[in-house]
Amino acid sequence: MNKIDNLVVFPKTKRAVPGNRIPNAVHYYYGPVRRNVEFLPWNLVLNILIFLVECLRTIVLTLLLFFRPLVFLVCRPIAGLALIACIIAIASDTHDDRLRYGFGIFSFCAFLAMHLYDGVLMALSRGNIINILH
Repeated sequence: MNKIDNLVVFPKTKRAVPGNRIPNAVHYYYGPVRRNVEFLPWNLVLNILIFLVECLRTIVLTLLLFFRPLVFLVCRPIAGLALIACIIAIASDTHDDRLRYGFGIFSFCAFLAMHLYDGVLMALSRGNIINILH
């Protein structure tokens, strides 16, 4: 038996593509577009500003937390004693209204100072407020 008999000959076989018709992959590569713009580090400047603001916020928060017991050591007795004095002035029916209003305003201002101090701490903390205030 002849080896040629076992081969199947397909009609109209195509020839191989010549080498000059193969597309050049480097020629059709689209890389990043180069621009003639100077480097403007806006992102870097913005990150540095955010970092400086956060550092300042942390320093102010630490100082306010350090002085909080001292402020409350002064404001709580003043608010409580001025409220008691206002109630006594109202109950005793004094003819001088300056005592009633004076003690009432003084007590309210001391309470408002404590409340605003804690409000500033809460605004600066942005975290777990229970751990900061108690």
